[in-house]
This record gives sequence, C-alpha cells and structure tokens, in this order.
Amino acid sequence: MNYIKSIFLLILLIPTISLAEFSRIYTGTIGQDKVEFYFEYDYAVYIDNKDHQVKDLDISQIRNPSKFKSNNVNPVIEKVDIFDSERIIGYTSNGDKVDLHKTFEYSEYDEHSLRKLEFNNVDYLQQSSTKDFYFKVVVSKEKGEKAEIVGIKIYSKQDGRLIQTITGIQGCKFNSYVSIAVTGTDYNFDGDNNDFYLTKNRHYGPNQIADYYVYDKTQQQFVKLNLDGNDFRFDDEEKEATSYKTCPSKKERSQIFLTDDFKYIGNNRYKRISTECLFQEDSYLNENNGRYEFKKQRACTLNELNFCRNYIDTNDYDDY
Repeated sequence: MNYIKSIFLLILLIPTISLAEFSRIYTGTIGQDKVEFYFEYDYAVYIDNKDHQVKDLDISQIRNPSKFKSNNVNPVIEKVDIFDSERIIGYTSNGDKVDLHKTFEYSEYDEHSLRKLEFNNVDYLQQSSTKDFYFKVVVSKEKGEKAEIVGIKIYSKQDGRLIQTITGIQGCKFNSYVSIAVTGTDYNFDGDNNDFYLTKNRHYGPNQIADYYVYDKTQQQFVKLNLDGNDFRFDDEEKEATSYKTCPSKKERSQIFLTDDFKYIGNNRYKRISTECLFQEDSYLNENNGRYEFKKQRACTLNELNFCRNYIDTNDYDDY
C-alpha cells in the first residue's frame, strides 16, 4: 500500500494546511483504487476500496520534506504536478497516479464558518473500528451553531458494504474521527466483541456522556443500550455497569460524587440497582500518591443528589 502512504507527502506540502483546528476530507483515486482521507490537526485516518481497513497516520514528527512515517515505513514521493488546498495531483513512488479533490472543510473555531457555514449529512470516517465493522458518523451543521452528529453508518470490513444506518441522534457534539470509540469491552457480555460507544460531549475529561451500542447477533444489527449516566465502567464477572459523576459545590474545596450501579438483565437491557451520593469536603493533595483527596465526606441531601443528577457539565477540558 505504498501509494496510500505516499499521498500524505503531497498533503504535507499544501501551504494552506496549518495546525489550526480543522476537519478536511479529500476523495479521489490512486491508480485504480478509490480512496478517502480525513484530516484533523496533523493526524489523519484513511480507507480505500481495496482492503476496507481503517488506517491512521501521525504526521506531527515529520521534518524531512521528502519522507514521512506511516506504519513504520518511509516511502519517498517521486513527482508532484499540482498541489493546493483544492486538488492534489501527482505520482507515488511506484508510479501510480494520484488524483484527489477536497470535498469538505470545517473549522469549529473559525468565526466565519460558525456564522455562515451550514451542511447536511456529511459522512466522516472514524479511527476506531471493531474486528468486523468500521464506522462513519453523519454530521450536520446549521448557521450559527457548531456541527453535531445526527447518525452513524456501519460498514462491513469484509467487503465495505453498508450494513446499517442509525438515525435520530440528538445533542451529540462532533469530535472529528474520535467521536466513536472501541475499547474491546463487551457491554452486553455476549462474547461478540463488536461493541462501541458514541461520545456525546467530549472524548476525554470527567463526566463524559456516551451512547453504548452492542451488536445483536439475533437481529444482526447494532442496538443502543438503555444506559444513562457518565464515565461508565463495566464488570464482566458481575455483569454490571457503574456510572461516575462529579458535580461542583458552592462550598470551597468541596464536591458532590454520584455513583449509580446498573445490573445487566438480558436482552440488551440494564436496570439501576443502587445509588450512592457523597458530599466530599476539604480537598487536599496527598503527597504520597500525588492525588487530591478529601478530609471529610457525608451522604448527600436529597437536594444535593437531585442537583448532581441534573447537572450538565459544560466546562472546556482542553487542558485536562
């Protein structure tokens, strides 16, 4: 797949691509193969119609303009005819012709794009994939609003065939090619190992909200679990899922810590079996383990519990 790797040198030469926050899609052909490239910052994910496997490239360490690293290989581009922000034409090191066109561009923090740009149902490839499937999120944007995910497309790795489209997703922030995550966790404990989750607010930091999807072998499609909470952890032995949520307090150096336990009851369903809410006070840095801990804690009042249950975390954790 040297032609796939070589194309990224061409993109690196494009002067208008900076390290600013942007999402771009280039589609076209390399030789006889159709290809798609999805960029964010100086990382990219890509796929072709030959082997239907999602691959990624880190171009952040590139210094030599004639070489770049991809999958531990450093191919050299031999000829470039045209390169600009709209079209890329050239040849790979093995002589395959490159012909790509930019089909999409979105910058979340560009004021003009935020106010003026709008689009509907743009497919954006995801970096994470399961053993049998890869994913694209469907993204839409209205003028004056940030882009949101409105659907998910699921493809077979065997032949690239679209096998399912999930629609009706609401209130889901677009997080580029890391909107979907595959951790290897079996969310319905059936041993299938094709499960994934869709991040709804952020892909890192506390109080993450996500929708969890499992592959139902009987229906031969993905089903959304009825889990409602934050930062879930799953216990294979007990067949349980636990939600952890941290909420602010008006009292200095204090917080509310809410834990919900859910029991898997079969048929892709969970039931909440217990709740613990703690009001934690007087935080301090434990020098032995480098963690912040609390000197005192007590059970929450009903008002404190309800506040934390309804609290929506809108903080920006870019520096988290």
